[in-house]
Amino acid sequence: MLTPETGIKIIYDVTDASWKPDEKSVCNVIVSSGHVVMTGFDPTKKRFASLFCAELNSDQEKSALISDRLVSHFQGIQKIRTFLSIQKTMLIPSALFDRENRQNFLEKQHKPEAGELASDYPVKMIDAQMAFLYPDTLETLKTSGLSAGQQWIPLDAAWLDGLYLGYKNNDEIHFHVNINDGFISVAVFKDGSLQFYNTFETTNAEEVLYFVMFVSEQLHVNPLRDSYYYSGFMKKNDEIFTLLSKYIKTLKPEERPGIYNYSMPVVDVPGYMFFNAYCTPICES
Repeated sequence: MLTPETGIKIIYDVTDASWKPDEKSVCNVIVSSGHVVMTGFDPTKKRFASLFCAELNSDQEKSALISDRLVSHFQGIQKIRTFLSIQKTMLIPSALFDRENRQNFLEKQHKPEAGELASDYPVKMIDAQMAFLYPDTLETLKTSGLSAGQQWIPLDAAWLDGLYLGYKNNDEIHFHVNINDGFISVAVFKDGSLQFYNTFETTNAEEVLYFVMFVSEQLHVNPLRDSYYYSGFMKKNDEIFTLLSKYIKTLKPEERPGIYNYSMPVVDVPGYMFFNAYCTPICES
């Protein structure tokens, strides 16, 4: 559904009618280059009560949309956390991390562009720090009602923590790919621990397949034998899924984290599509 006189396309807008946001409720806002996702979370019942997703590109429209939704749907909520879905990330073991050298770490893997800012956030379950670069234009979002002093959180930090909690008792090797706006995130686990994490810029299904197969070959993950899991903006009838299914025997959608509850309207939304959004409360604990 396109909203009048804007380029905003509403993908999902579901809310538990019985949910009454209060001062303990949490609104998690996820911003990517092409989407805004907002969830309402009840920490007392550990329950997702609402989910909103819109497709849009303008930072100005994102700011206005977030501001309007905070007023119309999240009055009374005092805790708002903002997650950035960004490609330029780097996972650094906590024992090696030094904030003074953060920029040097990042420049070994990513080329900084003019106007990009550096930050970092702990990935607690992995015992690592995720350093990342983000465009300074996102700072304008703080005029939308988000706290000017709040820390940006890289969405992949929540994604990795969620994967660890969900698969920590799985000793087999397993491959995870999340489809983001303009890039993919890849993680490989074995013996209950993270073996590999990286992001790859992609523009089409062929490039997604290339990087999935490249990482598989480097880490000796067998697409005809081992388990692969997908999440993000991919549907079962689109080109990416069709191409991956052609070369991967066991390709499964991620399931919503079992440590949380989900209201009926939220359950009706494909769980794998917003798996990383459902991992965001982990950053609260």
